[in-house]
Amino acid sequence: MTNKQDFSSLLTEIDQILSGVISSLVHPQEVTSETIIATRQHLESARVMLSPLLLPDQTPEVARWSLGMEVQPPGVKIVFFRESQGLIDLYPLSWSLATGTSDRLPCSQVDEYLISWLSNRDFSADSWLWEALERLESIVISDDGETPTDDLKKALLRAQLIPPDRLSSLETAIATALAYIPTSSQPQPQTLLVIEGKREITTLAIVEVPPQTCSLSRQAIAMSHFNYGENTYEQAILSQLIYPLWRSFLPLSLSDLTDTNPLKKSLLAAAKLTKLILQEESEFTSSLAGHTWTVSRSDLSRKIILPYLDNLKQKVNDLLEKQQKSLEDIDRIIFSGNFFLTIWPYFLTEIQQEFADCNLESPSLAPLDLAQGKLSQVEGQENFSPAILGLGRLCLFSALRGEKVNNAKKNQPQQ
Repeated sequence: MTNKQDFSSLLTEIDQILSGVISSLVHPQEVTSETIIATRQHLESARVMLSPLLLPDQTPEVARWSLGMEVQPPGVKIVFFRESQGLIDLYPLSWSLATGTSDRLPCSQVDEYLISWLSNRDFSADSWLWEALERLESIVISDDGETPTDDLKKALLRAQLIPPDRLSSLETAIATALAYIPTSSQPQPQTLLVIEGKREITTLAIVEVPPQTCSLSRQAIAMSHFNYGENTYEQAILSQLIYPLWRSFLPLSLSDLTDTNPLKKSLLAAAKLTKLILQEESEFTSSLAGHTWTVSRSDLSRKIILPYLDNLKQKVNDLLEKQQKSLEDIDRIIFSGNFFLTIWPYFLTEIQQEFADCNLESPSLAPLDLAQGKLSQVEGQENFSPAILGLGRLCLFSALRGEKVNNAKKNQPQQ
């Protein structure tokens, strides 16, 4: 039986909750994300106080907090995660930059903005942030294998949010897989294949999910890479579609077009423009120096997309063979990365033919229910990449979380 002081604290929490609800009904225009979060905190406090009365033999579960950082060329997306009983709340941060409000920070400015942001917060209003910093267990940075993160790690260590041994990184392909793995108590073994297309590299990851999903370990993950990405794709458009049409009136051969050559920069800009136009049109015709030239999506598919998919299929089969598996053993193929976001809608038929009879997941921003969580702290709906959701869900995979980072079975990039 609790004492009078305990009842007094409980009644105070309930009174604050009721006052907030009544105020929101009388003055709905004054309801903000901060007042909603504050009410939620009072509810959580009241639940903790009631738990010993309703469930005297159970110890109230303490929420776990982590900080995820998705690193991409446009910048770093920073999200706090609050996990309680397998459900995850997301608290994404936004920033007032010189160019306007953004949900991403340039890597070089994380130190400056993050420390400034923390220094100027009103913790009495942002009660969730006080709890997050008090209970922050880890910071996990995504690693795409292309974007440097050393300076970001140094900035986070200077901020002293956590001890150095709690700062780690996780490959984006693995993080993406974690977003799709259910963590219910029912055994759900499955084998996933993640195909991640980036700027320079395509990464493959086979994830063998055990019956008890939380016991997933690095030993159940095999990875490989090969050199092809969105930049390679644009180079191929230049060398195989544009240059052959312009060759007769260009002063240089293709081999003479070095990366520092101004003409090559102009041709690459034309290749990027061609890529964008063929996403909207099946073909287009233009003129240069009095010459008319035409490029079609069917040419792009025949000369570039299909050869890439053939190569991709071979690399997939090579990795499967090393794991003594075949495509029939894969329950789901998850495509991710900006390169596949670029080509997916327009060459879906070719991809489906290459991976016939496979369960394919499209490369898209993920709805929140993918991570069995919900969004807090911001108004309106927001989408997240599966990778950032996977960073938040890492805490649910105890075996994987406890292992050293970046030591999965890998092969070196292949040509």
